Amino acid sequence: MRMKRSFGNSAGMTLVEILVAMTIFAVGVLSLTRVMFQAMHSNTRSKHVVVATNLANQRMEQILSSTRYDNITAAAFPTENYGTIEGGKPDYSPFRRAVAIADSVDALGTSVMKEVTVRVEWRDNGTARNTQIRSSISRFKDIKL
Repeated sequence: MRMKRSFGNSAGMTLVEILVAMTIFAVGVLSLTRVMFQAMHSNTRSKHVVVATNLANQRMEQILSSTRYDNITAAAFPTENYGTIEGGKPDYSPFRRAVAIADSVDALGTSVMKEVTVRVEWRDNGTARNTQIRSSISRFKDIKL
C-alpha cells in the first residue's frame, strides 16, 4: 500500500510557520514596549516642566508681593540649590531655583525699575533643562493713590 502525501490540506501548522508567527509577535511586542517607555519618559519630562514652572511662579509671586520696592534685592531672595527648596521637600529635590534682579536707573542714578528673572533648573537624563519667567517692577509700586 502506498501513502499519499498532501501538502495543501495538511491539518495543523508546521514548525517553520510557528517560528515565523512567534517572530512577528515578538517584533510587535518589542515595538509596543519601546513606545510605552517613551511615553513614560515624556510623562516624567512633562511633570518636571510643570513643577519647575510652578516653582518659578511661586518665587515670582513672593517677589511681587514684597511690601517695599527697596526690599526687592537678590540678597532677599537667595539661590536655592538642589535639595534645599522648601526645606528639602523630596518633590523639589531635583530642582535649583535662582533669582536675578537688574536695576534700571534714571539720570540721577536712582533705581526706577527692576527687571526680575526667576530661573529653575533640573537635569533630565544628564541633560540640563531650565525654565524662567520675567517681570518688571516699577518704583511707583510704593506710591499709594
